[in-house]
Parts: sequence; C-alpha cells; structure tokens
Amino acid sequence: MKFEIKSLKKREGIKFFTNITVLLILILPFTALLAASTLSESLSIGLPIKGSLMKGEVIPVKGRGYNLLESTQKEKVRFGTRELVMTIKSAAFKVSKNSPGANLQVGDLSSRKGGRLDHHASHQNGRDVDLMYYATLKNNKSVKAPRFTAFDKNGYSVDPPMKYKFDTKRNYLLVKELINSDFSEVQWIFTANHLKKLMLDYGESINDSPGFIRKAKQILKQPKKNLHWDHFHVRIYCPENDIPRCKDFGPVWAWNR
Repeated sequence: MKFEIKSLKKREGIKFFTNITVLLILILPFTALLAASTLSESLSIGLPIKGSLMKGEVIPVKGRGYNLLESTQKEKVRFGTRELVMTIKSAAFKVSKNSPGANLQVGDLSSRKGGRLDHHASHQNGRDVDLMYYATLKNNKSVKAPRFTAFDKNGYSVDPPMKYKFDTKRNYLLVKELINSDFSEVQWIFTANHLKKLMLDYGESINDSPGFIRKAKQILKQPKKNLHWDHFHVRIYCPENDIPRCKDFGPVWAWNR
C-alpha cells in the first residue's frame, strides 16, 4: 500500500509538472508577442516641423548618466517616441560607463501630445531632442554648465569667456553611441561646423573606424539658420511601426536603405 501511495504521488507530480510545462509553452510566445507589441506604443505623426505625438513616452527626470534641465521639466517638454527616449537613456549610460563622471544634461523633447512649441521650429512629433554639450573646467575636471554654453573654434566657452572647455572626447563618444544606437536610426545631429571638426579630428587621432567617421561626417550638420554652438539637436527617423502616419523629409542615408 505504501508503495502504491508513493507511486501515485510520483505520477501526480509528473502530471503537475507536465501541465505547468505545457502552460508555459503556450504562455511564453504570447508574452513575447505582447512585449514586442508594446515596444513601440508611442506614435509619431506628421513631420518634426508640423506634427503631433500620441502616447508619448516621458523621460525620467534623472537616470544613469543623465539628468533633465529644470527648464525642460518646468515646460513639460519631456515626451518623445519610445525609440527616442531609449536612445537618449542608452547613449548617456554608455558614455558614463566608458567615461566615469560624465553626466549628460538633456533639454527639450516634445510636449505630451506634440505640436508647436515656443522657441522651437521643430520638436513637434517626438523625434527631436536638445542635448547640452559635455564640458570641463580648464583643469579638465568635468562640470555641469549652468545653462546652454556656446564654444568657439578652440573649444573654449564664449560666455562666460574661457571658463569652460568643450569636452571633445565625451561629446565624440556621445555622437558615436547615438549613431550606433540599437533603438533608432539617427538622421541628423545638428552642431556647429567648428565643433564638428574638433570631434572628427579627435576620432581620427584615436584611429577610430573610417566607416563610422564617414557616417558622422554626414550626420553631423550645421543648419543654415542656427549655429548650434551651444548644444546638440538630435533627430531620429520615423520608427518603422509609425509609418505611414509619420513622415520623414531630407536625405535617407545609404546604410538605412
């Protein structure tokens, strides 16, 4: 009798284990599908200069390697597509990991529902973000500049004069992480031509990949109407799931075709 009870318990245990296994086999594909379906819940509509945003993802005030500017928090312009938010967070983290002490100051993204913003011609559909340049003091100690700070061709701040230095290494690393992001395809990184030169010269000095430097030469751009010598302006292409309601304009780089 004892043997029969023990055998029964064993069979019941096998049955229970089998049922759980079958259940997991049924559930796991569903959860994977669910995860995939929620990866891009946000929806970018229209153009960066005339568009809107649905289910915009909010970027936390602070994360590993970055913080939001107070003005961005105050104006509630901290919403973007999921792809843009993940790109920012990932790039900031990787720069801080490779260069301890780095802290990226993140400026305006878009409003909750997108649309026109004061002081911006774009930023309307969750695909644009302003990022302050990494800066140091003259002794190369990393510092958070108190506001958007313009840098001259030698990498020194204009106002206050020569108080801060353009942190060429970290800014180059940031550009690299943005362009190589797993979460989005970057179309433009607007910056001043003289700062672009500082970063590309640095990339060549460390014998970085010629292929990457060629990409950076195309993506780094000084717009005609704004020098962008006090911050980066990053724009990503429409997320694939948001097309055709999301619209791109301008060049499509050969590696994105």
